Amino acid sequence: MSLDHGDNSITAIERILADRGAVAEAHYITAGGSNSRTAYRLPDGRRILFKHIRPVRLPQTCAGCRFNNGTDCEEGFYGVRLYYDRTGTFQVGVCIQRMDLCLPLEAFLTSPFRTEILKLREAEYTRLTTRRVG
Repeated sequence: MSLDHGDNSITAIERILADRGAVAEAHYITAGGSNSRTAYRLPDGRRILFKHIRPVRLPQTCAGCRFNNGTDCEEGFYGVRLYYDRTGTFQVGVCIQRMDLCLPLEAFLTSPFRTEILKLREAEYTRLTTRRVG
């Protein structure tokens, strides 16, 4: 089964882990990004991490984007990516669908993107760390 099959892929992976006696022992979430992982312990002591994608969007940047839907933007905002262009300039990207949003590193550091990302991460970190268990 291809990992492109969404929920069916997740179900298949979870079934394989269960068949091997894997037990979930921790869940890791990257505040302000779409990355999350569940750590499983196998009976022989080995550890497996299962990556999940959460639907995280940048509040202003993604709001009016034509790709902002579950089909065209499955990954959401994962985090910043650093690219090296043909002129030798480092470019910072905030979207794997929209290369037009890339900025040279120096411009990114003073841009609204930087501020938006920091605010999103801080807000989600606060929400995640103050959430009650149970």
